[in-house]
Amino acid sequence: MIRFADLCNTRPSGRSIAPAGSARPAAGRIRLLASVRSEAEAEAAIDAGADVLDLKEPRRGPLGPCDLATLRRVAALRDRRSSRLPLSAAIGPALGPRAVQLAALAADLGYDAIKTGLEGLETAARAEVALTKIAAAARAASPGILVIAATYADAARVRALPHPLLPEVTARAGLAGCLLDTAVKDGRPLTAHLDRDALAAWVAACRAARLVSALAGSLRRIDLGAVAAAAPDLIGARGALCSGGRDGSLDRRHLALFREALAAACGPARSKRHREPGPGTAGPRRGSRVRAAGSRPRDR
Repeated sequence: MIRFADLCNTRPSGRSIAPAGSARPAAGRIRLLASVRSEAEAEAAIDAGADVLDLKEPRRGPLGPCDLATLRRVAALRDRRSSRLPLSAAIGPALGPRAVQLAALAADLGYDAIKTGLEGLETAARAEVALTKIAAAARAASPGILVIAATYADAARVRALPHPLLPEVTARAGLAGCLLDTAVKDGRPLTAHLDRDALAAWVAACRAARLVSALAGSLRRIDLGAVAAAAPDLIGARGALCSGGRDGSLDRRHLALFREALAAACGPARSKRHREPGPGTAGPRRGSRVRAAGSRPRDR
């Protein structure tokens, strides 16, 4: 089984998606996952200090996959420029005709994580089956890869699994983490759909299940206070890092400004969100194994 504490330690490659060395995010330390669509954008993101490089093609949907040639070039760039930098790839909807194939290809190329969306999968049972297939394909190529399931704050608009169900379904499928995003990119950020209490409750549910948690969805610098208060492991961004919005080009200056705003939002006032649960708090103990009834065993 995968344990959350294991996910937080560095992989054999020396790379880690979640904060290293703790089953909780370090106070004030939320990692920035910067979405890039090309080798040039990946180089700019490395120069500007992205914590995780995330490959996706925004014109193909919220988790649109890049073509194989781009995946290859960016993996090679990462290995040349910053071999310890974690690399993730979006593979599109779990129901997509190439999702299983792309999961295996990304894993074979050395990606540290893959993300897949639950568009068209409204029920827990169907979502679990689809996610289990994708995880099996990815882990056959790279046993240590992190598989992350994504649903949306506006899930009804794409007939996706409602977001409160995602942590339980993800744990039952034996995956490593959850992403809460927005499906329709109409300019409304995640915080327009869910308030800070709802975001905090969702992150807490991920943490209780020992899952990596990520929040994204048209986030702007002004949204980071509410999002950081929820204390996810990762915050994902695309449009705010680009000149010309999410379909434009990633800009080093925009990324640097976003990083500064995230650091400010994760100041001392936020640290109480990262404290260990006290006596009597619900949720598994540090290092405990989580397995919902009827779930499949996870890979070690």
